[in-house]
Amino acid sequence: MQLLERVGLGMPGRYSIGATDMAHLGDVSPLGRAHRTWLALCTWALFVATIPMPLLYHSNQNTKFLHGLAQAWPERLGADWTAGTVDGLPAFTHLVYLIAEYGDPVLFYALEVLMLGIMCLSLLALARLVGRGSGQGLAFTLITGSLLVIFVHDWQDDNLRGVAGQYLTHGYLQPAEFGILFLPAFLLAQRGHPAGLLLAAIPAAFHPAYIAYSGAMLAVFLVHRWRDGLGIPKMVTLAALALLILPPLDLSIRFAPTDPVTFAKANEILAFERIPHHSDPSHWFDFAAFRKLLVAVLAIAVAPRGPLQSGLIVLLVIAAGGTAVVWLTRSAELALVAPWRASVIIAPVSVAILSGWVVDRVLRVLPTRRGQLVATLPFLGYALFAATDGAGDKLRLVRTSQPANYVAFARDSFKPGDSYLASPAHSSFRLDALVPHYVTWKTHPYLDTEVLAWRRRVELADAVFGASEAGSAEVPFDCGALDRLMAETPVTHLMIRNAATAEYATCDRLELLHASDGWIYRVH
Repeated sequence: MQLLERVGLGMPGRYSIGATDMAHLGDVSPLGRAHRTWLALCTWALFVATIPMPLLYHSNQNTKFLHGLAQAWPERLGADWTAGTVDGLPAFTHLVYLIAEYGDPVLFYALEVLMLGIMCLSLLALARLVGRGSGQGLAFTLITGSLLVIFVHDWQDDNLRGVAGQYLTHGYLQPAEFGILFLPAFLLAQRGHPAGLLLAAIPAAFHPAYIAYSGAMLAVFLVHRWRDGLGIPKMVTLAALALLILPPLDLSIRFAPTDPVTFAKANEILAFERIPHHSDPSHWFDFAAFRKLLVAVLAIAVAPRGPLQSGLIVLLVIAAGGTAVVWLTRSAELALVAPWRASVIIAPVSVAILSGWVVDRVLRVLPTRRGQLVATLPFLGYALFAATDGAGDKLRLVRTSQPANYVAFARDSFKPGDSYLASPAHSSFRLDALVPHYVTWKTHPYLDTEVLAWRRRVELADAVFGASEAGSAEVPFDCGALDRLMAETPVTHLMIRNAATAEYATCDRLELLHASDGWIYRVH
């Protein structure tokens, strides 16, 4: 409970709420520490119950977990080509390896619940920063806590996300979620606590996309400490700088360009072929992006002065300025850096601040404590509905979760040396079955020569399956393309999900082993 207080749920500090701020709310008694803590824990529970939480391994986990799982289970995934490429996320890979090797997969869910708790409690505390006197009261806590729960419900969950399809959390563990630590970093820095410096640097160690933002936040926090006469804590600052400097140094060594042409071509493939929805502003800049920009500007206007307001301004300048440069230059290198990723920090912080400011203003016009508590009822009702709905979805997912028959067959019949060819679009097969997969479109390497090799593999595999694996038999399974692929990189097994594809898979080198909801062949 003391930890919750230290991250802003009542910790005194440089920007704490004073007794004079309570004068306009004489009927509202501040909540005691224990009551604030228990309300925060209840909000955390509802927050976790509401947010969708898919089962392992989901979406980006098929990419981000691969290196770590291959190290933990080399007999299953060690021969996978993609798992053998240069790892761009060594800190996260080591975390995955430790849990997979020495723990239990349930720890991945436990870590996710912890990250969601840090996010929820930090946003609640950020709202209280602008709550002034009402922020200490029961009505404010209930309404703002309910709003956070509502904002992660399926119907509203875009509110806390950034632009370009990016977000801090989508209910499953991945490296980008360590950006959540920026939220308590803001709170601690606002209150003059040196631990904010360290928390602001940790995301850079887990995801290279956060290096620029960690550097910017460290600079802002240090400037404010110097200006406010708080001093520069040497050991904490050195630790933060180490976390900030070592990752880009490591990346510059391991991902040094082979030559300018190869480097440029690989960047073009990744930025404008593989992830244009993340990397190309023309794909994602729409009304929703403009709305998030407006919310950020309003939040900056009402945010308390100090590291919080200054940090938001700096992040917004990076995001907006970088977007403009990419739009004008079409630079693939800068597009992959994605300066607009700062929006994953700006959006939830801005929503929390603006929500706290609005709720405080509403409570100011309600003259009695009873009237304020009555005002909480619709928010509480929606929050309870959202949590019940989210929890029901989780229960249904667990009850109905069974691996497909072809996945179970591939997993259970696997022998060392087996390798599978499946459609590049089937991104989950590798980790569902724990078998080496020739290539997937989603899971790609980052070293320039390996990106080109990956693209070549995708082309060879696409030629084998044609369009039929996408649901059309206009371009049937191509036995000649399979021969060409085998001449370059042999595989031992073929997996097909589409009946239209299986109908044409009559090559002499194929021996049918399994047929149900998918077809598995031995390749001779």
